[in-house]
Amino acid sequence: MGLLNWQKSFKGLFATMVFFLMAMTSYAQSRMEFIRVIENPIRLEQDRKLDSKRMPLDTLLFIEPMPGMKVLDIFSGGGHTAQLMALAVAPTGKVFAMNLKPNEALLERVGRQTQSNIIPIVTSIDDLTNEPNGSFDLITIVNSYHDMVNVKPEIDSVNQKIYDLLKPNGMLIVRDHAAKDGAGKSATRTLHRIDPASVVSDFQKVGFKKVAEGNFLKSPLDTKEKHSTQTGDILPEDFIFKFVK
Repeated sequence: MGLLNWQKSFKGLFATMVFFLMAMTSYAQSRMEFIRVIENPIRLEQDRKLDSKRMPLDTLLFIEPMPGMKVLDIFSGGGHTAQLMALAVAPTGKVFAMNLKPNEALLERVGRQTQSNIIPIVTSIDDLTNEPNGSFDLITIVNSYHDMVNVKPEIDSVNQKIYDLLKPNGMLIVRDHAAKDGAGKSATRTLHRIDPASVVSDFQKVGFKKVAEGNFLKSPLDTKEKHSTQTGDILPEDFIFKFVK
């Protein structure tokens, strides 16, 4: 190998090593920051009891929320996910926690903890929020897309609204309980599960691109034949997807 070629090879190897080290450093910093989010004393004891099932550290590392982001958490329930997101995007970011009707647990959470960057909103599934299109950096749907389908079987118009609400290159995160392959949406009411392939199809139909899938929610012992809350000591298998506008 000539000297010039050797120098080029060395520079290429050096650049690769630098990139790898920078990526590892960034990952380590993100991990430490998300651990601080999870360990924040503002979180409730009932949230911590769910952590073994919800796996918040892996979830945050997958989603990668950053300070300053504007987030919409759809069908937010009591705010377990909304609070994690709010802590991660603080101090300047905000989380809009959307429900179809007032959720007392969410209102109590926000009121007791005076966490001003969680904004509870109550609106219809067709509206989702009064914020204008192109407002959000991140939208999350956690264990609720099957419920959305139950409320609005013709879900395409809602998914189009979600697409429109995101900024260009904005992210959509969908996590839910997995039904058997090929089940489509047949188990959304009976088992509170949905076929992952049908979720991908629904969001790709309105223009989203699936860019990542997490494998940390797999549960090989789950037969997917029981209701997602009635699997006993076996965790129901969940899936989580990241889509980009």
